[in-house]
Amino acid sequence: MIKNVFEVNNRGQPTPVSIDIDRHYAWVVAGPSGVGKSTFLRRLIGLISFYDETAEAYFMDFKADEDMFSMTGNHVARSFECLELFETVYNRFKARLNKQEENSHNIYLIFDEWQAFLAYLEQTDKKKHKDVLSKMLMMNSMGRSLGLRIILSSQRFLLVDLPGRYNFNCIISLSTSFLLAANNRQLLFPDMEKDEVVIKPRGYGYFQLEGEPVKMFRTMQVRDEERLKQRMQELFSRYS
Repeated sequence: MIKNVFEVNNRGQPTPVSIDIDRHYAWVVAGPSGVGKSTFLRRLIGLISFYDETAEAYFMDFKADEDMFSMTGNHVARSFECLELFETVYNRFKARLNKQEENSHNIYLIFDEWQAFLAYLEQTDKKKHKDVLSKMLMMNSMGRSLGLRIILSSQRFLLVDLPGRYNFNCIISLSTSFLLAANNRQLLFPDMEKDEVVIKPRGYGYFQLEGEPVKMFRTMQVRDEERLKQRMQELFSRYS
């Protein structure tokens, strides 16, 4: 259980939200530049480090934002190295699928700027682009019982970027105005109408867990930046 992911308004009172990562195992985190997506993702990584004490995590940072994501080690990749680390995670998934590795702890695939990565592959190597999408579909469809947890973050998504879209069962938009665009709303929250979108400032967004209605949330602030950095580094160093 990942606690304190964000807050919702419950009868006028801010109430922290906990998300069962073993049930809601595949996340989409969307939001345009400037809404605090990287800040949210950093805090989420810190929460995973704290609440999932045996987790093993791999982080792919395609845009190589080392100011926001300063972690180092062989479980972290940036820019063009992301493909190799993605393949590493896929091979771990395949080993568990083939019972060559015990399903002893959760393995997290956390990918920031997933759509930009796919766009790059599509331009440079269409065969590899198709291969990556196929592997993501397999992991998304079969990874839950094998302890694979997937978090894809991007400024924008297209339907083709999310193979097995309806297997993603935790959907987060870190912007309210982002959902005024019909294509964003239909991809993330297909049952949501435009007139249901309430525009709020930075720090507010909408989320939906599988089987539940769309809800508005407010992000929570990082209280101790140095402690967060330590937790982030610790998470990606556990199994190095």
